[in-house]
Amino acid sequence: MVETERLPEGTVHLPVATAHDYARRVFAAAGIGPEEASLVADVLVSADLRGIRSHGLARIGYFMVRMEQGTINRTPKMHLEHGSDTTAVLNADDAIGIVAAARAMDAAIAMAERHGSGFVSVRDTSHFGYAGYWTMRAMRARCIGIAMASGGRRVTPTFGLESVFGTNPMSVAVPGFGQTVDFNLDMATSAVAVGKIETALREGRPVEPGWVADTGEPPALDDNGVLTYASPLLPLGGEGDAAGGHKGYGLALMIELLAGAIAGSPLSERIAGAAGSERAAMGQFMGAIRVEGFRPADEVGATMAETFGLVRSVEKSPGHDRVFIHGEPESIAEERIRLEGIAVTPEMLAQLRKWSDHFDLGFDL
Repeated sequence: MVETERLPEGTVHLPVATAHDYARRVFAAAGIGPEEASLVADVLVSADLRGIRSHGLARIGYFMVRMEQGTINRTPKMHLEHGSDTTAVLNADDAIGIVAAARAMDAAIAMAERHGSGFVSVRDTSHFGYAGYWTMRAMRARCIGIAMASGGRRVTPTFGLESVFGTNPMSVAVPGFGQTVDFNLDMATSAVAVGKIETALREGRPVEPGWVADTGEPPALDDNGVLTYASPLLPLGGEGDAAGGHKGYGLALMIELLAGAIAGSPLSERIAGAAGSERAAMGQFMGAIRVEGFRPADEVGATMAETFGLVRSVEKSPGHDRVFIHGEPESIAEERIRLEGIAVTPEMLAQLRKWSDHFDLGFDL
């Protein structure tokens, strides 16, 4: 979701090329290969471009700390094992989640091109950026895209008091084939993504009621700008089951099974590795389904256009003159941010300078 909160005083705007070059050089200095460093920079900058600041340059600290502690493998030897023509498991060998996700989604797309669909469950990896990046990759191949990721020790189950799951994000995307806008749903199964809380804390805004359980400590950031683990997040729908918290919990558990149990990765490993001192052991589930396996693409796109037209035509609530299709706000934000540059708040700028100095890059920020 595009973050629309007012930016704090002192925010600067980096040209997109500068932001990409910075991220690429930092990851290369940390020991990631040149192609992988460029890929990671693409994903992080793409998040900032689409207004998802919580998943952009702000995530650099997450990766740097884990690489320095040796819990992310800089030179993984990933292994893809097919179980059938349309399914496979990727052992990511503790690779950066972005690098593993690219391998998994590309494999799923290749299976879809040959057999109509492809699904890859991934084990032993880490944070993969924002889920919508990977489903857009499938859409460019004229496929329905599915992307999910499992983590640990962030979200409490309904009626629980302790953090068990990650925010377990998911994205489903359907291309519009030039007939209409693409549909791209990208969401956490917690009430809010961890990065949204981190962004609020960095910018001096209050954490909204319903984001974090009252049973934990007040949310706080560590020295690397990462949310500490003493504040359990609530599932989508909030506390208890009256407002549907059990539904968010169910979605989180579903993703845990698809991106964990199916790949042979136990949740206990993700809980142990959440804070960064042990292997992250995160999982992913990537899928691609060729649309032409159902109907001609232009016919699907035409029906989507009709559906979206009906949705947009409903009477609007006071103060609003438009109903958006999922993915539209991000596309609109990208057009604006490409012109304005990527917003970097004072707190975030300090983090970027910290890593530039750490690797003696001499980067002018």
